[in-house]
Amino acid sequence: MKRNSDINEVMAAYDEPVSDNAQTNVTRLKELLGNSEDIQVGRFLDGPHPFAVIHLEAMNNEEMISEAVNAPLLRGQREAERPEQLFSRIEGKRSDPYRSFKDVITALIHGEVIVFVSGCAYAEGITGFMVEMRHVDEPANQTVIRGPKEGFVEAINVNTSLIRRRIRNPQLRFRKLTVGRSTQTEIRLCYLEDEVDQDVLKELTLRIEAVRTEEIYESGMLEELIDDYGRKTRWYSPFPTAQVAERPDTVSSEVQEGKIAVIVDGTPMCLVYPMTFLSYFQAAEDYYQRFDFSSFIRIIRMGAFLISLYLPSLYIAVTTFHPELVATDLLINLAAQREGIPFPAFIETLLMEVIFEILREGGVRMPRTIGPAISIVGAIVLGDSAVRAGLVSPAIVIVVALTAISSFVAPAYNFSISARILRFIMMGFAATTGLYGVLFFSAILLIHLCSLESMGKPYFSPLAPFNLKHQKDGFLRLPIWVKNVPFLRPWIRHDGKKENSGS
Repeated sequence: MKRNSDINEVMAAYDEPVSDNAQTNVTRLKELLGNSEDIQVGRFLDGPHPFAVIHLEAMNNEEMISEAVNAPLLRGQREAERPEQLFSRIEGKRSDPYRSFKDVITALIHGEVIVFVSGCAYAEGITGFMVEMRHVDEPANQTVIRGPKEGFVEAINVNTSLIRRRIRNPQLRFRKLTVGRSTQTEIRLCYLEDEVDQDVLKELTLRIEAVRTEEIYESGMLEELIDDYGRKTRWYSPFPTAQVAERPDTVSSEVQEGKIAVIVDGTPMCLVYPMTFLSYFQAAEDYYQRFDFSSFIRIIRMGAFLISLYLPSLYIAVTTFHPELVATDLLINLAAQREGIPFPAFIETLLMEVIFEILREGGVRMPRTIGPAISIVGAIVLGDSAVRAGLVSPAIVIVVALTAISSFVAPAYNFSISARILRFIMMGFAATTGLYGVLFFSAILLIHLCSLESMGKPYFSPLAPFNLKHQKDGFLRLPIWVKNVPFLRPWIRHDGKKENSGS
């Protein structure tokens, strides 16, 4: 992970005094926060004591602010003799006066409502108006044993708030875009101004602005429209180049690394760019447990991915073309099982794989109360019946079952789909030329992975191009304290400037 700027250093840049003009203070505050579009400003400049009320739209209840802050201040304008008397009219818990923008910004990003009054060279923060969110459930797909149990919901304001609650950094930006001529779907790009790669931000913004469509209902529709399809070699690739996350802690961690989160209104799935191949084997729980156990589990995930991709092809290649690679006792056992089977190994494997894919999709589409039961019973009954009927051998049932279980190990569902697609293609190569076909297709696959990009960043980094320093969070998850070791901090160059590798 890259080291973010120290929060105290960031806040020190905003350590300038508040003026006694409300309009000037509002303008300066928005400039310091990069004109982030989730900042809500209420200007009340007509009256003897002009004032302004500022808050973050995703974190506070606007109706409560209007009743408890705006209305009493408007009434107090006609009655107060001095401007500082207005603050006493506010219904809510008031803070001590904030005399610098550093204190104002700190209070604002922590959910306070800021009030500026002309004639007072300070501001006051009001608490007690945090928005009442509906119950945020645990994510259905990206579950963890240890870690936060919150997941994104369909409301974009709630999702923005979940990220704001975790990244209390004034460098956090939300850029609002609209896509879809009919749906006018709101999209927000979330990033840290001092960490993001500006080239990636510009490329992503241009792609979203170039989208011409009538409707966007889900992040998957936007992902397909802004992906690299049609560019270079990407159009035929089954590998995703965006992470699909439904956990706020995962997205917050990625944003802190300099990546960009794409939040789409109406869906609990958030996109993250750019991504690398190894990133899809990393889960949020890796950073909540000991590094040795997390590294072990990460290796298991990678092994499971290879099993789901290669095991059926290796079975076909060995039993059809290379029986000499199998121990004699096992070979005799396999031959005895296949005695009387009317199909070659390729058709036998293809038949079982297709049946399992049907069962998988059927279990997903069925009502949740009966879906798992039907899938389990269907798999057992069909597998046992197929063996008893002499259509398939018991060995292929074990191969397909292990392959299916391994395909569920990958933390990212959209990444495991690539193995499901490529598995059938590799089975065809294995059925024609055996292990030579498997190795040939593997070489093509490796070349393809090295040629892919995610928003202009190498998809297969830090392996290609190889970067030794970035291996600290690749195949293994090194201890968190490693980032404090100077020669193992890849995000700092020798000239003291930060790198934006996108990895």
